[in-house]
Amino acid sequence: MQKKYLSFLLCFIIFSNSLFASALPDISADGAILIEPKTNTIIYSKNMYQTFYPASTTKILTALAVLQDLPTDMIITKTQTAADEVPADSSQIGLKVGDQYTVLDGLYAVLMASDNYVCYDLALADKGNISAFAKRMNGLAIDSNALFSHFINPHGYHDPDHYTTPYDLSQIAKAAFDDPILTKIAGTSSYNFKVANSDVVIPLTHTSALLDKNSPYYNPHVVASKTGYHTPAGRTLVAKAVYDNIELIGVVMRTDAPNQFEDMNKLFEYGASNFTLSTHVKGFDYLTNHSYSNWAKPYVTQALQEGWITNTTHNYLSPITKREFVTLLKSATPTSYNSLLENMIQFNGSSIYKENLKTTRGEAAKVLYRFLNQLDLANILPSKTIVDLDQTTDSYAKAIQFCVDIGIMSINENGYFGPNEPLSYENALCIFSKVNAIIKRYDSYGLPAS
Repeated sequence: MQKKYLSFLLCFIIFSNSLFASALPDISADGAILIEPKTNTIIYSKNMYQTFYPASTTKILTALAVLQDLPTDMIITKTQTAADEVPADSSQIGLKVGDQYTVLDGLYAVLMASDNYVCYDLALADKGNISAFAKRMNGLAIDSNALFSHFINPHGYHDPDHYTTPYDLSQIAKAAFDDPILTKIAGTSSYNFKVANSDVVIPLTHTSALLDKNSPYYNPHVVASKTGYHTPAGRTLVAKAVYDNIELIGVVMRTDAPNQFEDMNKLFEYGASNFTLSTHVKGFDYLTNHSYSNWAKPYVTQALQEGWITNTTHNYLSPITKREFVTLLKSATPTSYNSLLENMIQFNGSSIYKENLKTTRGEAAKVLYRFLNQLDLANILPSKTIVDLDQTTDSYAKAIQFCVDIGIMSINENGYFGPNEPLSYENALCIFSKVNAIIKRYDSYGLPAS
């Protein structure tokens, strides 16, 4: 190709401290999910379709079924059957056989204090036996879009055939906490449970530290929560939080105390910091993702407007994969130049694994050099001094020098490039914006004959 001397290539250089940062939360739990319930958008997930034991978070589904089926002023009696059938080491509030209470107070005992005996008697009052109530639970779970769960009791006491997934539990919580009564109950920190056939009042305290103002894990945005624990399940937690800009539902499964509360607060902070729920003029709700640095906003905006990327929950501060990098480079390049990229996009065979690894800045530079050097743009600007090129091979060093000299990649004020550091998604979009500008200006002279 005929060489073109493009002095316009030099543009401002960005080297941000957030270049290598990631705002994704570091979650200790084996399974977790964060959703925005109005649009049912998954904002964060970790093993969200893997099977876990729900323990007492089962009671969210139980409470939803009971509230739908029974009047809240109906009187329930603690039965001898419950005393006989519920394992003796179950959580309870101290009711005696024959004690009576309303369905409403029973729901407080279930969602706040996690009483297994109350769960059992509510299930009996609803469907007559536990098997029939379990069938009701499983049907309600399916109706709630929880398709990969199986429940066999109303309280969550361990059974290997009693299981769910983080995603399914988020859908159950979404359905339950869409009800203002259940949300109020699950968000109450203290309550006086009244035994209807005596003067006994049992003070209840919520088991979730998220609702305890004296706890270091207290979160004033949390409006509903349910804890769970037994040895096979580990610590489980479900919660809903309401912020000025967004509502969030989080699920944390299988971790150790007090990590469930730390994890949940990390999830909520992440969601509220990086996403906003807005209402379109046509009336539908949509999420705005602003998980990028302030300087990156114009590049993200350009990428969305020009169709290089679609609106997504992808975290722009997180590292970009090799596959994503090359695919987005092709999207940001005019079609007439795509043939120059075809040999870089080979997503087959053994290369699939490597192409889904994080892209380093040095690797990105090499791809860009292979592409743009075909346009004969080398040696058109004074060479900049890069002090850490000795950290890579000569072939990478040549590519890095090229990308820095033409202004599409950056060095910091001390001359460091960071060839082995991962490239963030937002920095990739910045690069693509510059490459796109170069190609458009280059094309304005007419595509040279090969």
